[in-house]
Amino acid sequence: MGKYRLMLVDDEPWALVGLKEIIDWETAGFTITACCSCGKEALELAGQLRPDAVVTDIRMPDITGLQLIERLRAWQPQIECIVVSAYSDFELAREAIRLAAVYYVLKPLSAEEVQEAARLMRQNLDRQEGGAGWDRQQEEAILQIDKENPSFPSIDGKGHSCYLLLADSLSLLPVQENKKGCWILLQTGGCFGVLTDRLPASIPEGCGVSIAFPDTSQADQMLQTAAASLEGGFRFAKPEDYGKSQVSVADIQLYLYEHLEENISLGQLAKQFYITETYLCDIFKKQTGETIVSFLRKLRIHRSKKLLVSSTLSLSEIAARCGYKDYSYFGKHFKADVGMSPDLYRKRGRQLL
Repeated sequence: MGKYRLMLVDDEPWALVGLKEIIDWETAGFTITACCSCGKEALELAGQLRPDAVVTDIRMPDITGLQLIERLRAWQPQIECIVVSAYSDFELAREAIRLAAVYYVLKPLSAEEVQEAARLMRQNLDRQEGGAGWDRQQEEAILQIDKENPSFPSIDGKGHSCYLLLADSLSLLPVQENKKGCWILLQTGGCFGVLTDRLPASIPEGCGVSIAFPDTSQADQMLQTAAASLEGGFRFAKPEDYGKSQVSVADIQLYLYEHLEENISLGQLAKQFYITETYLCDIFKKQTGETIVSFLRKLRIHRSKKLLVSSTLSLSEIAARCGYKDYSYFGKHFKADVGMSPDLYRKRGRQLL
């Protein structure tokens, strides 16, 4: 069998057969796990099959090939893609290559071109796998966790705290640095995770980390905080930074993340945690290295970037969901932090998260 899982997508039945038969995909290193007649079908199956690569037509009646790639990459950023296009779509395909880092082949298809594109895809996938350090056989040992009713196995921390690390893709998780600590690989919903009693020295970007727990009995809270860290793009203040504070800064961070849509004032936040505004600002800055206002702004911009790439919500709706009642104010913040307008960011479809 081929080393990597491949999905083929085209709304023309004869074209789908052509994609399947034009080269020996197994020899090229791919096993075809699905042949889909539309983008929506591909999205539905992707959650179950977790393809490593996709070959898709650029024009389809439900969603375009570029939209399909954007949505797949919102879930699995490392997926490799080939776009198939007619000559009339050449400029669109070239834009896809420049902005979304995909390959393209023109119709009528040439076996040599498809073979070369497949070689480049496999080369990139081999590089990713080598860098991540995961053996594909390890996937067979992944522990499946019910997202709605999570339960984790007990691990002996031997005096260490327990953590849950989450990522959208297996390749984004760190690798166990030594065999001394506990290291359990798991999957919950569309995310992969590691349950461990020792954090690695370096945690990759795109990986969320829960707060520290004395054991794994509070699985729901471990999952809640790890998911917040992943989706919010931030790290919780460490327990050793708490000192004699009368409130946990990690709790404040979690509260801000979960109430992002609201107009949160410092006064309201201080009342929520029964402390003064001065004390609130002081301990937050000491333990995170940034102000509450700065942290909240980063959360909102991070969420807006995800929504711009993965949803069809209007720009005003996205601004509101990220806590901005004034769209123009949101636009100014976004352009200042990202370097382009929300509209341009969406049009480019860049996966910068």
